[in-house]
Amino acid sequence: MKKYTLAALFLVASMSVVSAANGAELSLPVNIESVGKLKYMVSVQAKAGATVIIYDAENNEIHKESIASKKLFNLAGLADGSYRMEVLDIRKNVLSSKSFTIKTEVKRDIIAMN
Repeated sequence: MKKYTLAALFLVASMSVVSAANGAELSLPVNIESVGKLKYMVSVQAKAGATVIIYDAENNEIHKESIASKKLFNLAGLADGSYRMEVLDIRKNVLSSKSFTIKTEVKRDIIAMN
């Protein structure tokens, strides 16, 4: 009887380890980092990679791209407005999201002439 109890406990423990490993795979580390004016580096640590989608203020998809591990996104070509970047896993679960606003500022200087 003790042999079967020990085997059952071992089986339950091993299932818990597998379940924890699968849970860790679902919450993969994702980083969306600003690396300069209107540039974001997206990094994912997933064997299957991820999909990056950029939405405008009206929630229209304006860009979609699959990445393997790391990709620099240069957003300088976008018009002024509010945007959201989402990183999705292969099951289309949102791993990370970042909102940003592009606003052109015009500076005017006055220079006195002699």
